[in-house]
Amino acid sequence: MADVDEEAEEYALGRERLVSSALAALYWSGAAADWHATARDALGWLAEAWGAGDEHLPLTLVHDLGLLLREGHAFRLASGRDLGAWPAAEQAARLAYEERVLGRWLLDPSVDAAHVALSGVPPARRDAFLVHAIRLALTEPTLGARLRLTGNAAHVRSLGEAVITETPTRFEDWAALDDAWLTLAADAHAAAVDALPAGPLFGPEDLWELNHFGELHSESQRLALRQLHGVAARIGPLHASVAGRLRRSAREIPVEAEEADRFPAGGFDALSHQGRFENLVRSEVAYVGEGGEGVDAFDIRYVVGELLYYTRDESPLLDAHRHVTVVVDDLAGLRQKHPELPVQALVLVAGLYLALHADLARAFSAQAASTTLRWRLTQPADVGIAAEEEVLLRTSLGTELRHHRVRLGTLDADAPWPAAPRLAQPLGSRPEIPRLGLPGGLGFALRHAAAFDHQPDVIGCRRVLGGGGAPEPAPGCGVVLLQ
Repeated sequence: MADVDEEAEEYALGRERLVSSALAALYWSGAAADWHATARDALGWLAEAWGAGDEHLPLTLVHDLGLLLREGHAFRLASGRDLGAWPAAEQAARLAYEERVLGRWLLDPSVDAAHVALSGVPPARRDAFLVHAIRLALTEPTLGARLRLTGNAAHVRSLGEAVITETPTRFEDWAALDDAWLTLAADAHAAAVDALPAGPLFGPEDLWELNHFGELHSESQRLALRQLHGVAARIGPLHASVAGRLRRSAREIPVEAEEADRFPAGGFDALSHQGRFENLVRSEVAYVGEGGEGVDAFDIRYVVGELLYYTRDESPLLDAHRHVTVVVDDLAGLRQKHPELPVQALVLVAGLYLALHADLARAFSAQAASTTLRWRLTQPADVGIAAEEEVLLRTSLGTELRHHRVRLGTLDADAPWPAAPRLAQPLGSRPEIPRLGLPGGLGFALRHAAAFDHQPDVIGCRRVLGGGGAPEPAPGCGVVLLQ
C-alpha cells in the first residue's frame, strides 16, 4: 500500500473554489471527447470516490480513466483532434501525458480486461463499477503525489451543474480561464502523473475483484479476498516450460479392465490416429480377422494409420488424473499476525492453496487435476474459523466447485487421514522436498513435491509451515499438512 507523503503540499478546495478548479482540471484532459457531455459522468464518479474517502483523487485522471474503461478501444486521444488548437507552450506537456499515461493504458492488457468485465455488469450498476475500478487503480498511487487537491463530495454534487454549464464541447470553445487555476491544475496533474507506477494498471487481485463485482456484498469480504488473491498472485504461476515438461513426462496409472466403465465424452478432440496400443479404441479390434487369411483389415488400418486411439488423458484403461488433498492444521494459531509476515499466516496458506490448484490445472489440464482442502478441527475456535474460510474460498472457487474440481470440508482431530489414491509405480529413490522460508519458499516446497515426486499424484505428509522439524512423510499418503 502506498504511503501518504507527509511532506507533500495539500490544497483544500472550498466550495467557492470548486468550479474554477474543476474547469481547470477538465481543461487538461487528454481525451478527444465532448467534455460538456462527459463532465457530468466524471463529476458523478468523482463525487462517489470523494464520498468514499478518496478525496485526493484528481478529476483529470478520473475523467480520462473512466472514459477509457467505458469506451475501450473506441477511446481517442485529444492530440488526434485538437493538436492544432493547443497553445504551443502546452503541447509538450499534453503529448507527454498521452505517451506516458493514456497511450500505456490503451495498450495495457489489464485495462482491456477491466473493460471486458464492465460489459458483463448490468447497466444500472456500471457507474458503480467504474468508480470502484478507478479507486482500485488510482487511490494508492496518487496518495504519494507531491501536490494533492482535496475537496468535498457534497460540493461536487451541489455545484456540478455550474461546472457542466461552463464546460465546452471542443477545445476551441474553452472560455478564458484564470491563469492561476490553470497553473495549479497543471502542477497537480503533473504530480499525479509522476506518482503513477510503471507496469499494469490493475493487478490480478484487482481483476478478480472486478470480474466478481456483483458477488462481493461487504467490504470485509472484499478486503479478505483481495488479500487472498494478492498472495496467490505474488506466489505466481508455474513457469510454462516446467508445466510443459511435466505434461510430457507425466506417468499414467493403470486401471483394472473391469473398472474401466467410463468412456470419454470429449468429442473428436479425444481421439487421434497416433498413440500407444494401451490407448487403442476398443471397437478397433472388430477388424481383426476380417479379410480372410493373412493380412486382415486391422493390419491395413494399422499400416495406413487409420486406427483410432484415445488421447493420453482420455484412455479408459489409463488414468492420468492428479488429486491432491491439502489439510490445514492449527487454524487458531495460523490466524495470528506475525510481524515478519505481510498478512496472517492463514491467508498465506489459502493463497498458496489457490496457486497450487492453478499450477496442477496448468500442468495436467483442468480435467486431469483436482484438489481437496480440509481444515483440521483441534479446538472449538477452529469451527468458526473454518466456516469463515470456507465462505471466502467458495466465492473464489465457485466455478471449480461447480465442476467438482475442488472439494472443501473439515476434518475432526481424531478422524483418520484421507485415503490415498492409486499410486504410479516409483521410478527410483524419492527426492527430498526442501523446507524453505516464507512466503516464496513455501510455494516452492509444495511445487517441488507436486512436480518431482516419483509418485506423481501424491505429496507426502509434511509440515511445511511453522516451527519444528519436518517429520518423515507417511507412506502412500496423498496429503499435504500445512501447520
